[in-house]
Amino acid sequence: MENKKSIWIWIVVLIIVVASIYFISVKNKEAGSAVEVTVSKVEKGDLVSLFSTSGVVESKSKQEFYIFSPTKVLKVYVSVGDQVKKGDRLLELETQDLSIQYQIAKKQLEMAQIQLEALKNLKQKQTEQSQIPTPSLPQQAPASEQSIPHQTQAQFQQPTSSLSLDDQIKLQEKQVEIAELNLKSIQQNMNKMQKYVTADFDGTVTSLNAKENNYFTSTQFPAITVEDLQNLQVVLDVNPYDAVNLSEGQQAYIHFAGKTFEGKVNKISPTAVKVMSQTGGDSVVKVYVDILNNDGTIKPGFKVDVDIKIGEKKDIIKIPSESIVTDKNGNEFVYVVENGIAKQRKVKTGLTSDLETEILEGVNVGDKVILNPSAAIKDGVKVMTKGGKE
Repeated sequence: MENKKSIWIWIVVLIIVVASIYFISVKNKEAGSAVEVTVSKVEKGDLVSLFSTSGVVESKSKQEFYIFSPTKVLKVYVSVGDQVKKGDRLLELETQDLSIQYQIAKKQLEMAQIQLEALKNLKQKQTEQSQIPTPSLPQQAPASEQSIPHQTQAQFQQPTSSLSLDDQIKLQEKQVEIAELNLKSIQQNMNKMQKYVTADFDGTVTSLNAKENNYFTSTQFPAITVEDLQNLQVVLDVNPYDAVNLSEGQQAYIHFAGKTFEGKVNKISPTAVKVMSQTGGDSVVKVYVDILNNDGTIKPGFKVDVDIKIGEKKDIIKIPSESIVTDKNGNEFVYVVENGIAKQRKVKTGLTSDLETEILEGVNVGDKVILNPSAAIKDGVKVMTKGGKE
């Protein structure tokens, strides 16, 4: 009796084991036919669209003084890092003494004017002489009386010149004009000569290449540079296709050394320029972003990251951008999980950010969209979300 009971117990256990194995195998078979996916719920919220790039910081007020011909620097009044006020002397330069040349040119002009006046007086006397009636004289006049008119005429002629008196006057007028231009040129050079280099605005000396009592000349490096370090901007080189989305006044965020500073798009160049890169020449649009609340961390020459806000919407339907699939015709789709089945939905998108996209049509709040759908995901395919749920 005991043996029969033991046999029945073993039979029941065996049946339970076989049934369990069967159900497990069926379940595994069913699970094996489903594609495992990761999903995200469609929700409402705010969306900010940013254009991200990087640029170089520079001062909005920058004074660079170049010396293009060898000039002796007599005195240097400042050092790098010094704070200066508008009008402060920075350098004293050796200037050429043109005073003697000016005096010579002035005398030459006076001499030319005197000669011109003498010729004009001679012309006037000749005219007056020609208007005096000639007296009747005997046929046989004394030799002394015949020589008087000849001697008078000789006083008003220059036998050594082949030019007429009128031509001599015109020539002398030109000599006066030349003397006047020479004097004016020397005067202009005297006015242009700069003895002192002074600061154009309040700022900081950021570079100094000139040395006291040494000659300096350079077309590449300024003798001295002054910058306003409290008034900085970021200069961006933007692709023309991205530049069309930017406009003056847009809010910006400048990132450097783990800090974020507020900024504003101040100016956009009206034309594109060519810049050289490793791939050749590229056309870029210069965009200037003001740094509004720098605490001294950011300095000219630093390279910083910049985000410019190009759009913002509140309380909209949005989904992760990685859930959107675009076909060869430009149509956009998502796959929504319904009762363990992937359903293809055509969507109409709006504003986008790096991670999220606004959906205008195609899905509803609460729908589950498949993230990064693989090639195995088709309309009607059975899917299973990660964690074993269909």
